[in-house]
Amino acid sequence: MASKKIKFTFSLFAIICFGAFSQNNPQNNIYETYDKIVGLDNTGLYNGTEFADPFLNTDGSYRYFNGFDYFKGSVEYNGQYYVNVFLKYDLLADNLLVRSDDNLSIFNVNLIPEFVKEFSIYNKHFVRLTKTNLNFSKNGFFEKAYLGNDLSIYIKHTKKKKEKPLKSGIQYSFTEVNFYVLQNDETYYLIDSSKDIEKILPEKKEQIRSFHKSYKTLYKSNPDSYMTKLVKYLDGSIDNIKQP
Repeated sequence: MASKKIKFTFSLFAIICFGAFSQNNPQNNIYETYDKIVGLDNTGLYNGTEFADPFLNTDGSYRYFNGFDYFKGSVEYNGQYYVNVFLKYDLLADNLLVRSDDNLSIFNVNLIPEFVKEFSIYNKHFVRLTKTNLNFSKNGFFEKAYLGNDLSIYIKHTKKKKEKPLKSGIQYSFTEVNFYVLQNDETYYLIDSSKDIEKILPEKKEQIRSFHKSYKTLYKSNPDSYMTKLVKYLDGSIDNIKQP
């Protein structure tokens, strides 16, 4: 009986795929339809440990990426691709969380990091970098900010926790601290500023300093955007320096 059930499921998936492609629907719709019919509970997405946040008494800050609530996104997990699932990226522990949505029971799952290849949330695309020889702490999830011909840049989003004793207990606060990885051909470098890029690419020193002079304001207001634009400029994606 089990083998028949499996055959039926995959035959149904094949029909869905054929129909969806024949109608020129986006590929994400195919995966979403399949997940709805099979049921996410049966796909292996919730293969992980249950998550509970012990730091809920905060000053209004949060340990997560771009918000406290779950947000619909996509993830490639243990070789399977899922779309329109409720995700939350825990920057404190560098883990990806998923929430069930079966209207019967709601639970939060800490996905197994080694099974997460990539995920997208809030229109940001994250990948797990494993072969960089940089000895990353935690699980190595990075935002894929720009992939170029010779140069690429990844943003590492992290958060630090502070504790404040109160009469009623301990209040927690979280501050985001980002750093970056520059990829030059097949070599990866940890960087914090444009000066670090100067050391890696001394032949582009004048270009870097000229860019910094034009984008000082952006550097102070949005370092992530500044570093991404700088690498795009050095890689040739931006022909001229333009004011933001």
